[in-house]
Amino acid sequence: MSFFKKALGAVGIGAAKVDTLLDYHQFAPGEEISGTVKINGGKVAQEINKIDLKVMCTYIVERENSEGESETITKQHTLAKFRINERFTIEPGDEKHIPFAFDLDLETPITVGESQTWIATNLDIDMALDKSDRDYIRVVPTDLQQAVIDAMEELGFKLYESDCEGIEEASFSRLPFIQELEFKTIAGEFHGRFDEVELVFFNRGEQLEVIFEIDRKARGLRGFFAEALDLDESKARLVVDEDNLEELEDLIFELLEDNC
Repeated sequence: MSFFKKALGAVGIGAAKVDTLLDYHQFAPGEEISGTVKINGGKVAQEINKIDLKVMCTYIVERENSEGESETITKQHTLAKFRINERFTIEPGDEKHIPFAFDLDLETPITVGESQTWIATNLDIDMALDKSDRDYIRVVPTDLQQAVIDAMEELGFKLYESDCEGIEEASFSRLPFIQELEFKTIAGEFHGRFDEVELVFFNRGEQLEVIFEIDRKARGLRGFFAEALDLDESKARLVVDEDNLEELEDLIFELLEDNC
């Protein structure tokens, strides 16, 4: 090997490259993600110490800037890590394929609104310029989550916005954020009675815990002052499982009716 090639490899020029090939790009929380990490050798032999795969997502945080004004910043969070502890040397021009599989975390936010989730791959290799890869995935609702969304739509609500919003440390979640699904009424019994209904999902294995935050429509002068003081909001909780799916629409109707 020439001194020139060694010098280039030392600064990352002509080094190995990584590309993660997913078997699918759409998953529900709890489902298995599988694929192959493809590594192409560069112009010099290089030793790969390990390969790290991370499931990453974004969330937003509201804060005050130095001028006392509110601003929104976007942060990243690592939902899960998966390590391939396979040490090897990739020779010039070689191509190596390493399969992997792991389960997507149950608390992974679904892909709605501005939420983004991706698989980040990183080679533990010295001085490589192209040692990482990012592959975006679409996270779809679980069967229980979809059943709740469908029931809301049957009751005349439409999902119009979703945000992953930063929260202070809380016992009910290990994440630094919660995903809020915001519904507005477009028809049905509750049309005109609510400003909006926000849902937060917590996957609990075979059960789904749903928190409802209900923003009632202001009515008259008393309603106006209640809304101005944020007294028109209430919260309710519903646990959904396979046993109550058939009556889910009725359960949500009763919950909303009780909070009108």
